[in-house]
Amino acid sequence: MNRSKIIGATALASVMAAGAAHSEMAINGYFAGIIQDADGGGMSSTFSTNSIYVSYSDSMDNGMGVGLTMSVTATGIKTDVNFDTGMGTIGLGIGQDSAVDSMDSNPACFSLVNCWNVAFSGKGGGAGVYDDGDGVSGNSIAYSNSMGGISFKVTKGMEADSTAAVAADATTDPITVGSAATEGYDSTMSYAAKGSIMGATIAAGVSQIDYKGTTADKDPNFLTVGYSIAGLNLGYAVYDSDDGSEETHMGVGTSVAGMDVGVQFADRDFTTDTDYMRVSVNKGMGAASFGIDYLETDEAGGSANDTDTWTFNYVVGF
Repeated sequence: MNRSKIIGATALASVMAAGAAHSEMAINGYFAGIIQDADGGGMSSTFSTNSIYVSYSDSMDNGMGVGLTMSVTATGIKTDVNFDTGMGTIGLGIGQDSAVDSMDSNPACFSLVNCWNVAFSGKGGGAGVYDDGDGVSGNSIAYSNSMGGISFKVTKGMEADSTAAVAADATTDPITVGSAATEGYDSTMSYAAKGSIMGATIAAGVSQIDYKGTTADKDPNFLTVGYSIAGLNLGYAVYDSDDGSEETHMGVGTSVAGMDVGVQFADRDFTTDTDYMRVSVNKGMGAASFGIDYLETDEAGGSANDTDTWTFNYVVGF
């Protein structure tokens, strides 16, 4: 190594050492996969999460804290920036969850992997599907704080304009590729709060989703209650899509012989009512965890669409 490179490397090391004295950085990752037998439909293998997370925190000259988190997933890179003002935290970035998405976890679910959807019908919106408001929030602005033991968060999403359809035209050069019209929406507001009352953890929230076309506006909302007593974890949750579907969940979980076990029951009121039952057995083994779920789906009006699904779950993290 020549002298200039030695000087440059030494200077860089000095700057990094100075910054390290006031900042913190962490790298961690998470992989969650499943192997599933969907009621005689054959075995399938996939993953629900495949992520690397890099986080950095420091203090600005005015004493306010700043944190940066980058998540690298199969769908891309998302970045969050959070400023701790001393009177709450302001969040910016493309990875900011809607307020509801950050607090609507299901305390009645005990699966190792499959609780992220919260409702059996999903949480991404659509006809009769609970919508956490995250998909239409986009690059949100968030404010969060805690007062009197209650944590709350408010997010404001970005507005999206409607776009007209484009007709395909093979006679042009370059060829015009057609596209369907898309409906825009106003800025989505999302509100959620979580706290503890007499030993019970209660969370609730609502997203206000207003469209610019013919789609009806909706205010999907949720309520969850979790309570632990005598080694039992009890959970209750309601997810209302505000367009015809409502799911009510109840569950109980405990530890037996070094394993975590839980039973979850749910009822979906929709055009066709559906009952669900899921039994989960999980075992943590340090850096890796394993679990088995049995899910029974019973649709009203006959047995043609009833299913029994076995799922083997595995998670590795660092």
